[in-house]
Order: sequence, then structure tokens, then C-alpha cells
Amino acid sequence: MNSLAQDFRYGVRLLFKNPGFTFVAVLSLALGIGANATIFSFVNAILLRPLPVEEPDQLVRLYTTSAGSDRIGAFSHQDYLDIREHNNALSGLIAERLKPMSLSGDGQNEIIPGAIVSGNYFSVLGVQAAQGRTFLPEEDQTPNTHPVAVVSYGLWQRRFGSDPNLLGKTVSLSGHGFTVIGIAPQNFTGTTLGQTPDVWVPLMMQAQAVPGPTMINSRDMRWLNVTGRLKPGVTIAQAQSSINAIAKQLAEQSPKTNAGTGVSIHSVSNTPDGPKKMMFPVLGVLTIVVGLILLIACANIANLLLARAAARRKEIGIRLALGASRVRLIRQLLTESLMLSVLGGTVGLLAAVWTPGLLFAALKPPTAFPIVIDFTLDRRMLTFTIILSLVTGLIFGLLPALNASKLDLTSVLKDEAGALGRATRRSNLRSVLVVAQVTLSLVLLISSGLFIRSLQGAQAINPGFDADKLLVMSYNVGLQGYDEAKGKVFNRELIERVSNLPGVTSASLAESIPLGGSSNQLKIEVEGYQLKPNETLSIDYNTVGKEYFKTMGIPVLKGRDFNDQDREGAEGSVIVNETMAKRLWPGVDPIGKRLKPLGSTKPYLQVVGVAKNGKYRRLKEDPLSFMYLALDRSYSPGVSLYVRTAGDPQNSLETVRQAVQTMDKNLPVYNAKTMTESIGLSLFDQRMAATLLGFFGLLALILAAIGLYGVMAYSVGQRRRELGIRMALGAQKSNVLKLVVGQGLKLTLIGTAIGLIAAFGLMRLASSMLYGVSASDPLTFAGAALLLVFVALLASFIPARKATKVDPMVALRFQ
Repeated sequence: MNSLAQDFRYGVRLLFKNPGFTFVAVLSLALGIGANATIFSFVNAILLRPLPVEEPDQLVRLYTTSAGSDRIGAFSHQDYLDIREHNNALSGLIAERLKPMSLSGDGQNEIIPGAIVSGNYFSVLGVQAAQGRTFLPEEDQTPNTHPVAVVSYGLWQRRFGSDPNLLGKTVSLSGHGFTVIGIAPQNFTGTTLGQTPDVWVPLMMQAQAVPGPTMINSRDMRWLNVTGRLKPGVTIAQAQSSINAIAKQLAEQSPKTNAGTGVSIHSVSNTPDGPKKMMFPVLGVLTIVVGLILLIACANIANLLLARAAARRKEIGIRLALGASRVRLIRQLLTESLMLSVLGGTVGLLAAVWTPGLLFAALKPPTAFPIVIDFTLDRRMLTFTIILSLVTGLIFGLLPALNASKLDLTSVLKDEAGALGRATRRSNLRSVLVVAQVTLSLVLLISSGLFIRSLQGAQAINPGFDADKLLVMSYNVGLQGYDEAKGKVFNRELIERVSNLPGVTSASLAESIPLGGSSNQLKIEVEGYQLKPNETLSIDYNTVGKEYFKTMGIPVLKGRDFNDQDREGAEGSVIVNETMAKRLWPGVDPIGKRLKPLGSTKPYLQVVGVAKNGKYRRLKEDPLSFMYLALDRSYSPGVSLYVRTAGDPQNSLETVRQAVQTMDKNLPVYNAKTMTESIGLSLFDQRMAATLLGFFGLLALILAAIGLYGVMAYSVGQRRRELGIRMALGAQKSNVLKLVVGQGLKLTLIGTAIGLIAAFGLMRLASSMLYGVSASDPLTFAGAALLLVFVALLASFIPARKATKVDPMVALRFQ
């Protein structure tokens, strides 16, 4: 222990004795370790951190499936009840649906994210209220009889000022009174990462909390997300077998709604539609990238330590001569390296505490409600950074320590030129490290270039509508107590008012926003169409108003747009897209063909138009069957207003918002943005990857330039006598310049060649994540290589220019 303490004290003195070296080393390590800690913070928060519930590893998510399709969906309330009551693999099954709700009171009216949940929601999750209680079983048995609510800890603080007397009070949700019975724990954010409800109400209160069609008793309305808890000892495979038997029974009992419908079960930590699934590839690439950044930083520090070891050659030789063992010296040198890495890790960890939140705030998609991700420092984050710091210290410290401790004592103590061979070998080792830095930097530059070009390619994808000069905002008149008749009048008058605003060329309404992160599906039956074996017709759809296609810039290729003929009382109409028309009526004109919702007793809807294909869920999706229903017949209280403007839509945003609230000052408007901003939701992963990779690519370039500069500067210092002799014998400054720059260029070209080969192999693994650009895009590869060579030449030129100023007489006297 005494010797370790001695090593530590000696290391501290050395760090203070060489503040310039210490600063550069700690800064390089802080950048490398901080980058890794920052990305691990994202990995930890999104992929590793479990839900804040009891035994989260026992939770599973259930989805409906359709035969012959890889699509997954939600459950009807009736199907949920049947599975909950008859399965023998789950100890509990909950249902929920996130919906916007209006919260009114004290002159304030705002839209908040709410959750309609089954009465066993909190008990199955094992979540106890921080204050008050959660729902009782009887509060979710009969419709509209128990208006009770549990509010989130955040809403309690923000809206109610942490009122200790809130329990038992009535709050107005969607125009109806609900009694607050409990306050959720501070760390409870629901069952879906990033989507944090502000209030929870029982499922049986759906009609009051979210006014609109009553969906409780309908088996063909699939709108509920279902989560279960496995019984002790039951595996997901066993649960799947049990649920499959129930799904088969439901298909036999209700063939119209459940034929061809199955159920798939997944761990909540690996759901096929969750943010984890979307972010896993991006975070995987970023983890590899920051690992390479750290290796570059390690190579830099190793080069610095090799240079410092050369300066300490005589000191180390004397210690060896006095009896110090090689192991003792290696331990001393490693102690110094570990001290540097711990200092760098500490600075990097401090940066990683606040950097993820800032990055996420800058990159997060424009959703209607804030996405909440918990980036707080926890045990995993701290352990990762400590282990990374120690391993980093060993990585960059071991090789210089081994090299420095192996000396020819006779040459060193006599200060003879016999040590030149050793110095030459150290120089060769430094050159190898520089080649490695150049190689890794080029791989990162190419990666960042490909993802930046991929983002450009994704932004250039035609979404099927004209997003330029288009704005959108959402509102829900049902939350203000409007019935269907009053809501339709409001919508018509609003469209008329907005259409007459200066700078507005057209306006329309629709229930869903394309590429907005949500979609509606409807099972249909088509007149005269024979279903293939195991085929179901589950079609994505949107409910839209008049002039929707004109406002959105979607071409109607055949037939007509919706108009006054499509109001209530007229024959029902539907517009289909090209893919749906070709699928259901191949080679036949679809105009006049008829379809209707599966099991509906209402008359068939007639196809009146065929619209051009578009992108509906994601920009990178295969052509999808899609249809449009007329809003005048299929009323929805919650809609989005689309407005096309003559100029910049941002300039009209506030004017349109005021027009809405002029008609009803208490009606909250939310999700107001330009359509270009709205599309950003589907580009979040690409934008995040391109932004961070661009930053890390630039960082790698800087670190590689510093490394090359250090090697060339050291080389010039070592060759000072040689350069002086050359100049004394008549060498021109241009000859010396070429000699030094040529040495740097040689190292750079070797590293570039290896980097091109490595990048070609690695980027093929990431080809599935790229939009509109090849993983071996020659323009990106050539551009990154030329940029790196240019920067390397600049880094070599500075020491080379210094070499041309060597005084031959001074150099010849230098020993």
C-alpha cells in the first residue's frame, strides 16, 4: 500500500509539473469518454432502463395479427375481456389508450395527454399511489357511473401547485367533472417509453373523457393497447400457446370480426412497434462510432506518453540502475496513465450528465405532447463510466509503459547515440498509431457522410402530398361538449372563415395527420371480391373533409374529390389509392365499385375516386392500400385543420390559430406547426444519426490532425541535427518541406487506404438504415478521403515549415 501511495504522490507531482501535457491529455480523454458516456446515457434511458413498475421483466405486450400480413394492431374491448377472463398464462391483463383530454378550471383550458385504462391497471403493474388511492374494481364495471381520476405527479405540481388538498376535489376533464382520488408516484411514466400521461381515468368513462363514438361494446373497433403480466414460471412461448387457443375460439364464435385474426406476444422491453425498435439500430451505430472516437483519443494519448517517455529516458534509466524492477516502473507509469483516465472520465461524466438532455431537446420530433425520457444519472451509468475510464487508462498506458521500461542502460546513462535504435523503434510505433488514427477517422467521416446524405435522401422522398406552404393544427370540439350536429356546424363555419383569410388559398379537415405517428385501420368487405385463403382486408384509412386533396396537393387520378354530394343522407362515398385499386380490382375501372366496413348494417360505400399513392405511416414504407372516408358522413369530434398558404405558412400560423379561437375562445388548439415540421417526426432517427455522426466525424478529424501534428513535430525535433546537415550541404527549404510533408503524407495515404477498405465492409452492414444512398457511394468515399488528406497535409505542413527555419550552425552544435 505504501508503494501505491508513493506512485500516486509521484504521479500527482508529474501532472502538476507538466500542465500543458496534462491539459491536452485530460481534454482528449474527456472528449472520448464523455462521448461514450453520452451515448450510453441514451442506450441506458431507451434500451436498458426498465419500466418503473413491479417486476417489469414479467410484463408482455399483446398485439392482434392478420393472416397473410405482417401488420400488428390493437384490440377491441370485447376481445380484451375474453382474453383476460379465459387465459391461464397471465396473472393480470390491462388495457389502455392514450388520448388528448381538455383540462379546464381557474380560467385555464389546456389539452393534456390522458390515458383511458382498465380498472386493474395500477394493481397489475404493482404501482401504488403516492397520495390517495388508485382505481377499485367496481369503478370500471358499468359505463359512465364512476367519474374518478388519478393525476400524475408532474401535473399535480405544475397545474395544481402541489395542492395537498387536491384529493377529493373535482376537476373538469373534457367538460365533465371527475373526482381526483389519487396522485401517481413521481417516477411513474406509464407503460410506453416517452409517452407520459397526465391523468388516468377508467375505461368505462371513455364517452365522457374522450367524447366521440362509444367503442366499449364494439368487437370490430380495435383501439386498445393490451399489456399482461406472466404468471410465475410461465414463459412467453407458453403464454403464446394459451392465447392462440383463445384467438382461435374467438375466430370461430365471431367470424365476421375475428376470422384470420391472431395474437402475438412480446416482452415489453422488445416490442415491435415501440421506440426501442426504432432507436436500436441508430444507437448501435452511434455506440460503435463513439467507441472508435475513444480509440483515436487513446492513440493520441499513447503518442503523447511515448514522446514524454523519450524525454524521461534518463530518469527511467537511473531508476533502473538503482535497482528498480521493470515491473515496478511499469506500475508507476500505469498509475500515471490511470490518473489521467480517471480525470478525463470525471470530466466526461460531468458533461454526460447534462449533454443528453440538451441533445434530445434539440433533436426530439415535433409531437403534439412532449416526449419524456429520463436521463438522470444512475448506478448503471456510473459503473459504465468508471469501468470505461479504467480500461481506457490501461489501453493507452500499457504499450508506452512497456516500451519506456525496456532501455539499454549503458547508452542511456552515457547519453550516447546508441539509444537511437530505441528512439527509432518508438518513432515507428508512433507512426503505426497515427496510421490507426487516420484509418479510424476515415471510417467515421465516411459513416457521417453517408448518414448526412441519407437524411438528405429521406427529405427528398415524395410523401405523396405537397408539404410546402402547408400548415396543420389540431382541435377536438367534443372535449368542449359539442354534440355531432353542433360540431359539424363549427367545422363548416371554421373552414369558411379560414378560407377567407388573407394569404390562404384553401383549407380542409382530416381526422389523422399523414406520417404523424398514428394510423387508423378498418376491416372491410368488398362487393364481389373473393377472399384468398387466410386473407383479411384490414385497410388503413383517414376521414377527410371537402377539398382535402386540393389542400394537401394529392392528385386525384380518376373520378372526383369529396363534395356536397357526400353529406349525411346521400349515398356513401369512398376514395381509394392506386395500390388498393390494383389489389381489389386489377385491370378493372374501380369507379363505381362498392365496399363497406366488415359486419356493418349500413349501405355499401361507392368508390368515387382514385388518389395517387402516398406515404402514410413512415417515409420508408412499401406501397400501402389506403382509403379515404368523407368526414361529413363519418363524423369525428377530434380533427386536424390543414391550411395551404400563398407564402410562408409560418407567417399564417398565429392568424389561423386566432381564427379558431375567435369562434370558441375556450377551445384548445394543439399540435400547431408547418407540415414540413410535422414530417420531421418520421425523420427523427435519421436526423439524430446524421447530426451526431456529423459531430463525431468532425471530432475524429480534429483528433487525427492533432495526432499527426504531434508525430511530425516530434519527428522534426528528433531529426533536427539531420535536417541541419542537409541544409548545410546545400538542401533548399523546399527540399526540407517536401521531405517532412512527404513523411506525413505517406502515413496519411496508408491510413486512408486501410480506412477505405474498412469503411466499405462496415457500412454494408448499415445499408438497411440508409435512404436513397448506396452504402458504397463513391462520392461520399472520395469526398471523405480528400477532406482527410487535406487536413493531414495541413497538420504536416506546420511542423515542416518550422523545419525549414532550422539554423544549420545551431543544429550542427546540437548534441
